[in-house]
Amino acid sequence: MDRERLRQALEHAGLTSYQADAYLTLLDLGSAPAVEVGRKSSVPVSQIYDVLRDLEAREYIETMEQEKLHAKPRQPDVVFEEMTTQGQLLVDAAEEIDKRYQQPSSMDYRLSVTKHPETVVKHAIELVEEATIVVDIAATFEQLEEMIPELRTARERGVVVRATGYTSTDAVPIDTEALDGAISELRVCSIPGPFLVTIDRHRTCFAPNTRSDETYGVLIHDRILPFIFHWYFLTCLWNLYPTVYLDDPKTVTYVTIEEFFCDFYGLVQDGYQLDVRIRGADVETDSETTVTGSVESMQYTWMHRDDQHPSLTELGAYTIMTVDTGEELVSVGGWGAVFEDIEARRIDLVGIDGELERHE
Repeated sequence: MDRERLRQALEHAGLTSYQADAYLTLLDLGSAPAVEVGRKSSVPVSQIYDVLRDLEAREYIETMEQEKLHAKPRQPDVVFEEMTTQGQLLVDAAEEIDKRYQQPSSMDYRLSVTKHPETVVKHAIELVEEATIVVDIAATFEQLEEMIPELRTARERGVVVRATGYTSTDAVPIDTEALDGAISELRVCSIPGPFLVTIDRHRTCFAPNTRSDETYGVLIHDRILPFIFHWYFLTCLWNLYPTVYLDDPKTVTYVTIEEFFCDFYGLVQDGYQLDVRIRGADVETDSETTVTGSVESMQYTWMHRDDQHPSLTELGAYTIMTVDTGEELVSVGGWGAVFEDIEARRIDLVGIDGELERHE
C-alpha cells in the first residue's frame, strides 16, 4: 500500500490530514525533533507542536523534552485496535446498507412491497428451502438457473417443482440435463411474463420482468391471496403450454384436483378404477393426513354437460372426488375446500385397473 492510501486509511480511523502525515513521517524517521517532523511533512512548523501533542493524547506517539521537543512512534497496538474497529464498522455498515436495500417495506404481516425486483428473486430462493409440498414457478431461464441449487434440495425432500420458462423461441435455452433432480416438469412460454413463485399455497413472490412503468416486487404470506396467483399461473402460464421436460414419466402426480379431473374424469365415467394416494389436510382440524383408496366418483359444477374432458374453467367453481379407502368413503376437495373431508394437496395415481400407466 502506498503512502497516500495509508494516509487515507488513517483518516478513516479518525486522524486529521496533518495528524496522519505527521505520524507517517515519524514512522519513517523513527525519532526526530518536532521541527524536523514539520519540515519533512505537510504540517506547518507553526502547528507541528499541537499536532504532535494530539497524537500523543491518542497514544500514537510519545514526546520527550530534550534541548528541543522530540517525538517517536509508540508500539502500534492502539493504532491496530482503532483501525480494526473502524474497518469492522465499515464492513457492518456495508452489510446493513445491503440489508436495508433488500428489505421490503411491510404493509402488514401478510404483504410486503419492495422497489427492487431482484429482492423478490432472492426471497423466493430462501422460501424454496422451506417448501414441503409444491413449488410453482414462472421465470426467465436466467432466474431459473439461479434457483436450481435450492430447487434440487427441495426435490430431494419430495417437493413437486413445476416451472414455466419464458423464451422467445421454441428452443429451450438451457441444457435440460442441468434440470435433472431440480425440476419435476418444465414448460415453455413464448410470451414474456412476470416472475412468479407460489410455495405450498401460502407464500407468493411476484415481480414484473417486462412491460412495467415501475420496478417493484410483492411478497405475500397468506392463505387466500396466493390462490389468485395460483389460478393465474395455472390458466395463463402453465396449462396452455407444452411440456418439454419431465423428470420421471412413469410417476403420475398432481398438485391440483382440477388437473386430475381434466385428465381422468372421462376414465372414471367409462368405468375404469383409479387407485390413488392423496396427501392433504383434514378440513375440520387442518392437520396433515394421507388416504389411499380407489376413486368412487368425480363431480363438478357443470357435469350435466356430459363432457368427458372438462376444462379448467368448468372446474373453477366446484369439484369433489369421493375415495373408497376400503373402510369408509372420504370426500376430497381442492384448494380452499370447506364442505369436504380433505383438502387435497397432492394426488398420486398408483394404478388404473391395477396397472400403472400415464393417461395422455
